Amino acid sequence: MTLKHTPLYDEHLKLGAKIVEFGGWAMPLQYQNLIAEHKAVRSRAGIFDAGHMGVVKFNSAEKLLAVQRAALTRYLDDMEVGQIRYNRLRNAQGGIADDILVYKDYEHFLAVFNAANTQKDLDFFAGLGVGCEPLGLHIIAVQGPQAEALVQKHTDEELDKLKYYTFLPLEFGGYDVLASKTGYTGERGFELMVPPRDCPAVWRLLLDGGAVPCGLGARDTLRIEAGMPLYGHELRDSWTSEQSDSIIGLKMLDKAGIPRQGYQIFNARERLIGEVTSGTFSPTLNEPIAMAYLAADAAKTMFVNIRGKMARAKVTPLPFYSNVRKKKKEKVTVPEEHHHGRGDNCDCGSGH
Repeated sequence: MTLKHTPLYDEHLKLGAKIVEFGGWAMPLQYQNLIAEHKAVRSRAGIFDAGHMGVVKFNSAEKLLAVQRAALTRYLDDMEVGQIRYNRLRNAQGGIADDILVYKDYEHFLAVFNAANTQKDLDFFAGLGVGCEPLGLHIIAVQGPQAEALVQKHTDEELDKLKYYTFLPLEFGGYDVLASKTGYTGERGFELMVPPRDCPAVWRLLLDGGAVPCGLGARDTLRIEAGMPLYGHELRDSWTSEQSDSIIGLKMLDKAGIPRQGYQIFNARERLIGEVTSGTFSPTLNEPIAMAYLAADAAKTMFVNIRGKMARAKVTPLPFYSNVRKKKKEKVTVPEEHHHGRGDNCDCGSGH
């Protein structure tokens, strides 16, 4: 299998990144140390190559609006120019074909598709008579408490006036980019859409400003702490949007290891009640955490089968940590509302 390369591939090699396959792309897993990269995003600023994501333009706003009620979980009629809206694609069985971000431009709608699903999403809309045109833009994400100040150094736009989940075109260090105030880490920051020829120069400007390069490993630990779903984990073709909205958070009460995707969850009577969808050791909280789907109501205490050992766990509200969203009050039953704040009534997060 020949892997695709983003325009930053050579930059990653220069920095000594460990390269792995992800969605058909050769992507950096980490550079020097995953935990150091994670903590850099939480305390300062980190940058990520998200050039594997699919950035497209819908050829007809009218056709998209005509099929939205059959295809999308959130409608687009009331979107204003410059606004971004999180959305999910409904397949014919009522499951989730993908989760995407929709951008309202002056005359068109734009979207960002997940890396492994880009062709699938193009085919999805083509089947509805809605054409999409890949724009060839590549995304560089800069995330963390110092991210806005770092980007501000290179543009005359007043970025503090830009609201969360909005975007605008700007000149960044002499390069034309489309900047969106979005991210996938639980921190404030920007995702910069950049023409391929300019990606290395924009990347180096951010590095020179003090941003730490971060790979897929840190991206995953950050997004789990932030309670943000990932396609193939919390979002699946066979699950409805309502099922994905019922994902809960778990913290371990026993020291038995890290709960990983697919680990089974039991109640006190040893009845199977669910499974872990994502799990990691949280560098911020210094403890194992997990997101999970339960087919039955959660008990006050449940057990995760970690390599043959039944380890006690308790439900905790999502997100585990976030500088952009407030934590919801703890519940011990599966809530009807979306725990991680990315359901039909919110604008936060993207399933990168």
